[in-house]
Amino acid sequence: MVAKPHGGRLVYRVARGNRREYLAEQAKELPKVRLGPEEAADVENICTGVYSPLEGFMVKEELESVLDDMRLPNDLPWTLPILLDATEEEVGGFGPGDSVALVDESGLAVAIMNVEEIYRFSKKRLAKKVFKTTDPSHPGVARVYEMGDYLLGGQVELINFPPNPFERYTLRPYETRVIFRERGWRTVVGFQTRNAPHMGHEYVQKIALAFVDGLFINPVVGRKKRGDFRDEAILRA
Repeated sequence: MVAKPHGGRLVYRVARGNRREYLAEQAKELPKVRLGPEEAADVENICTGVYSPLEGFMVKEELESVLDDMRLPNDLPWTLPILLDATEEEVGGFGPGDSVALVDESGLAVAIMNVEEIYRFSKKRLAKKVFKTTDPSHPGVARVYEMGDYLLGGQVELINFPPNPFERYTLRPYETRVIFRERGWRTVVGFQTRNAPHMGHEYVQKIALAFVDGLFINPVVGRKKRGDFRDEAILRA
């Protein structure tokens, strides 16, 4: 049988109908925190259940537990922190217990966040724990050093999906479960790649299909490094 979501419950925090209209109006009057493309994707992933059981960005206790033990405080395995950084200027306009609007680079209000905690963090420690290096030539480390000096923890609720050039290919967790059920797939193997699959990958996929009902291929698109395939090429492959 298709496994339960990580943590046992599929999170879904997408506002609809009157609730969405209310939050969209509220967002106009709230303090704003600007999201980069990756943070906007994180918001969508939280709210559609990709990051189940997370319901928001990590508070300090969750971050420390993930960095030290690669687990959430409830002992559920989790290896990478899901964080929202903010500048001193941004956090000067609100505090714990307040709501803020999370807006993308175009100014679109993507979500409402209920701020549970505002805290400082060590960028060097974060880089060392996650990437095993503090060398700024590493793109992940460089991104950490560019972060604001504060982190915001708290639940988020989606009101607008961020722009997605590959929307026609996008399946959220609740949609994949419907497809698996309709096809009668009780066992599914996942294959994730950030580059175009080659013959070795194809061989592994075919071997896997000898043991399970279905194959779920999840191409990773987004940030690139020199020499990587373009997103369009990965999807075509």
